[in-house]
Amino acid sequence: MHTVLVIEDDPATLLAWALVLRSLSYTVLEARSRAEAWRVCQEQRGPIHLILIKAILSDDSTSEFIARLQLLCPQIRALFVSDGPRSESSVRPSTPYQYACLQKPFQLSGLVDTIRKLLSDPNKRVSFSFS
Repeated sequence: MHTVLVIEDDPATLLAWALVLRSLSYTVLEARSRAEAWRVCQEQRGPIHLILIKAILSDDSTSEFIARLQLLCPQIRALFVSDGPRSESSVRPSTPYQYACLQKPFQLSGLVDTIRKLLSDPNKRVSFSFS
C-alpha cells in the first residue's frame, strides 16, 4: 500500500484529489499548505511515497521544499500538476528526487499510469516527466 500526500490550498480540489486517490486504493494524507505538509510528514509513522502538488518545476522554492521533505521521507517522489504549459527547460535534472509532471486537463487513466510508473521502482533515482 502506497501513501500519497496531497498538498492543495483549495478545499474542493483537495477533497476531489483525495477521493480519486482513495478510490485507487492509496492511503491519502491531506495538507492545505506547505507548513501543514511539513507537520504531516513529521507526524507520519510510516513512509510517504508520493507528493501530489500543484506547482511549476522551475520554482526553486518548490524543489527545495520537496528536497527537505525527502529528509523525513527518503523514498518520496513528486507528481507536479500544472495548469499552464510546461517546457522541457523547466525540468530540473539536478532535482534530488524522482518526479513526474501532468498538465491539466488530463484523463484519469493518465493520472493512474503516471502514478504507477513513478512508484514502480523504489530504488530508481532518475527524474522523468510525462506530458
